[in-house]
Amino acid sequence: MSPSFPMIQLQRFACALILAGVVLVTGGCGTNLVQFYFGDLFGKTSSTVNRNAAQLAQEGMQKMRQKKYGDALKDFKQLKEHYPYSKYAILAELKIGDAHFQRKEYSEAAIAYEEFARLHPRNEVVPYVLYQIGMCHFLSFSTVDRDQEETRLAVESLQRVVQAYPDSDYAQKAKKQLNECKKRIVAHDYQVGRFYYRQGEYRAAKERLQKAVMTHPDAVKELGYLDSVNKMLAVCEKEISKGEKKPSIWTRLGF
Repeated sequence: MSPSFPMIQLQRFACALILAGVVLVTGGCGTNLVQFYFGDLFGKTSSTVNRNAAQLAQEGMQKMRQKKYGDALKDFKQLKEHYPYSKYAILAELKIGDAHFQRKEYSEAAIAYEEFARLHPRNEVVPYVLYQIGMCHFLSFSTVDRDQEETRLAVESLQRVVQAYPDSDYAQKAKKQLNECKKRIVAHDYQVGRFYYRQGEYRAAKERLQKAVMTHPDAVKELGYLDSVNKMLAVCEKEISKGEKKPSIWTRLGF
């Protein structure tokens, strides 16, 4: 025979009284057993989770000091993925970029740093992060005869540091690195201009060489290109003034 409706209500009321008693008894002694066992159900992080996050952070930092960057990267990624709401998550986001950078994985490092700057634009380490982004692009370049897109991206990031955080230590470092970027760009334009000059393409040579002198005159001087550039520009002006060359017989015949 099923219990009557009043009996069911009585049982529920008794259970509620027992639970309330447990909360009152345990709440005053500094260890809330309800919170201890059912804390996750109330949306709060347990002490075990905090301890695990702290341990991963500590071990990751230790491995960074030992230059075990691959192992450190694993710890920080695990920390970020498993405990995204831990107070150590922001450290993991930063150190993922640092670990990639130390492993010379500059593309991955730049992505991690960009994400950090986007998520935490007012964090005190943002000047460092922006500087590191610039260095990732600067160190990704191959040779001066290649396209200088990475160098241009480095200039953009370094200028962000100087403009947004002019009083920071990283602004001073960025200024020095910007000078190296300018010299690299000038070296590229000089090589391209000299190539056109030797091919008799004087208009193209003039354009490249003038660009270098007008855009970064100090870098041209530092690299010792000024005399050579002026001589080539003088020849270019002379040859251009003669007018366009008539195409050779071979060109006219389609060869």
